[in-house]
Amino acid sequence: MATISQQDLDNILPKSLDDVIRANRDKCSLSLSTREELAELPSIVEMMDDQKPIHAKLNGWYFICIKEFDAKLHFLTGFHEARDCVWATSVIVALDLEHGRALTKSGNIYQLGIKGEGDPGQAILLHICVQFYNWGVGEKLGVPHIFY
Repeated sequence: MATISQQDLDNILPKSLDDVIRANRDKCSLSLSTREELAELPSIVEMMDDQKPIHAKLNGWYFICIKEFDAKLHFLTGFHEARDCVWATSVIVALDLEHGRALTKSGNIYQLGIKGEGDPGQAILLHICVQFYNWGVGEKLGVPHIFY
């Protein structure tokens, strides 16, 4: 069985959001979503015809912005309170920060619990890598191939 050195492991694992995408960086980048960018999203009230139940509550959450050319897409990641694991949503289509709610493209509503502080930690960075492969774009963007 092959072993990997600590140096090789350190080179593979992303150290920041900016370190997740390693290829085609002229076409796509990743960063924390700014308050101004999130303000451009429609209100949940405008997007919903009827009341839907909360799908899950996320703590230690972050909105992540994927910038591809001139387009900006945002997704939510954090720790799923009920499942006690790292979680990432589909693209956010509407938002109500005042009431702590986010609506995703898949139609789920997430409740925002305690906001994450500073930059996302290693668990979230690794889950973002997994998510990019689930979305089918990990290889194209040179994202470290993490799976679990």
